[in-house]
Order: sequence, then C-alpha cells, then structure tokens
Amino acid sequence: MSDLPNSDAFDQMQDFFAQEEFLAFFDFHMPQTGGKRTLEGLCKVARPANEARERVNYLCLTFIVDTPSRVEEDKIEAILGKLDARAFKAHIPSLQTMTSVPTSDRRAENYIHQMDLIFGKGADLEVREVIPMIMFTIREAGFKTERPQWWDEEAIKPQPSQAEKANWGNRFKALMGALKR
Repeated sequence: MSDLPNSDAFDQMQDFFAQEEFLAFFDFHMPQTGGKRTLEGLCKVARPANEARERVNYLCLTFIVDTPSRVEEDKIEAILGKLDARAFKAHIPSLQTMTSVPTSDRRAENYIHQMDLIFGKGADLEVREVIPMIMFTIREAGFKTERPQWWDEEAIKPQPSQAEKANWGNRFKALMGALKR
C-alpha cells in the first residue's frame, strides 16, 4: 500500500483516478407492471491504468440514475445496498473485497454511486468475462440490464463528471480502508 498515493496529497489522488481506463457501460432499469420503467440509469465500468493496476487491481462501477424525487433516491439506495461483496463473490470468486460510496451531491437530477470491486494484485481479469458476471449480479438485485457497450476507442475516452470527481476523496478513503482489512 505504500506505493499508493498519499491520502492527504490531493493532486496525487486526482492523478490516480484521472488515469482510469473506461472499459464499457450498460443501461439498466427497474421494471414495473405494464411495461413501465423506473430507476433508469447507466453503469460505467473502469479500471486503473496498467501502472496503477500493479499497485491496486479493481473495477470501478459508477451508477448514474435519474432520480427526480427523494422516493426514487431512497429506492435506488436500498437496491444498491443489496450489492455487497457476498453478492458479487457468488459469481466472481476472485473478488477480494469491495467499496460502496454514494456521492455526497444529494438532490441533484441524478443519483451517483460508485463501487470498487477489488481483486488481488496479480489477478488477471478478463473484463469481457467479468463484466457480464457483474451484470448478472445486478439483475439478481432486481434490475434489468441492457447489453454492455464496449469502449475500445482510446482517443475519445469519456471524462468523469464533476460529481464523480468530487467523490474521489470519499472513494479513495474507502479504497484505503478496504485494502487495510
């Protein structure tokens, strides 16, 4: 862990997360009777760049959900609460631990929640096999998911939103805490 950025060095932490590689995204929603949908959102999947992956190996799931009301925000929090390490380990046995960090930016038009699935430093993850297992776990929590869209275009890498950047400090603290366990 000593080769991770200093948790007090804001610039180092920003550099660490800014270098994440965006891998894929998929849409999800909560089905309702009559074909209606609620809690529609998007899940972005990223991982550390090659050099950083040698220090800590994780997949970051960023859930962005349309939440026009507090009721919907409470529902998404409850459902995402079901997505714990045990739920993911049932389908991804190489998972060591995980973090689960909602953004502090509440009552925005979107609810954003980030999870880091942490694997051993030497674990060679085949993301095209792991991401479908992640989606299966999310479906078990009650969501419907769409096909993943793979991001192979390096030149036009999506950038993190301001809300995601604002959450990097909380994410980093959770990641450090999970690695100490």
